[in-house]
Amino acid sequence: MLVVDNVRKVYSSRSHDVVAVVGADLRIEQGECVALVGESGSGKSTLAKLIVGLTAPTSGRVEVQGQDVRELSASARGRRHLSSRVQMVFQNPYSSIDPTMTIEEIVREPLTIQGWTRRKSSQRVKEVLDLVDLGTRFASRRPRELSGGQRQRVGIARALSVSPSLLVLDEPVASLDVSIQGQILQLLQTIRRETQVGILIIAHDLGVVRAVSDRTIVMYLGQTVERAPTSDLFDRPLHPYTASLLASATSEGRRTMPDDVREGLGREALPHAERQHGCVFRNRCAYAVPECADAVRHVEVGDGHDAWCNVPLEVEGGR
Repeated sequence: MLVVDNVRKVYSSRSHDVVAVVGADLRIEQGECVALVGESGSGKSTLAKLIVGLTAPTSGRVEVQGQDVRELSASARGRRHLSSRVQMVFQNPYSSIDPTMTIEEIVREPLTIQGWTRRKSSQRVKEVLDLVDLGTRFASRRPRELSGGQRQRVGIARALSVSPSLLVLDEPVASLDVSIQGQILQLLQTIRRETQVGILIIAHDLGVVRAVSDRTIVMYLGQTVERAPTSDLFDRPLHPYTASLLASATSEGRRTMPDDVREGLGREALPHAERQHGCVFRNRCAYAVPECADAVRHVEVGDGHDAWCNVPLEVEGGR
């Protein structure tokens, strides 16, 4: 469904360049869910925008079903074709839908843009509203009449209306109550099983990641630092950043964290001028060695689990 090949994104200003994504590589197969995790500023949302064609990569290539996203985004016809293949669901379900439109109009809009007839689009609207457990009884309502969870279901229904091959979900449950989060996550699993759509989910909640994803990719300051099957990543993280991220997610992990690791995490992120070479986590890493300032070793332990680290955890030669 998706191929991201050595993608780099740099934003330039008068004073300095900001490297938002560095050499990202990503594959998503049909029906697979891949999670993208990392703290704010790690490049997750920038990568999502590159995938859906909202911005162009500085270098590298993004393909959806074998077609280059940059080339498709260059024309109105190409944009329409791209939006029929990949759709995005945003974090805030209220700000991402038009409050003046009815639910039926919101879900129908992508179909109208794609040139569907009214009769055909009406049937499709009914199908996707049923798929997200809303039903046609909500069709005449407006967003203000719905709860946050219901509005997020509308956003998902709108994205699914054109039967995309790939869904990109940017923090889809972050603004919802915990009780509603579980319902939306269960809905996503049902949709994936019934439609075989590929899913890229961006999340900071590691509980969400563990619940829904097959594979997880960890990013820090634009760099991919580790990727693995989700269960393997949680059981044996290789990169010190991944380990600290997982530990910080629980009270027990924070309590038992070694003092030198905790001290390193308290330091400021590496300045932009020093991110061009080596590991960008080195100034906050308790295990960093001098080589980390110059280059990063690619470590593979099999079964799709690899990391970019000179001192990987639980590997011979590491900690």
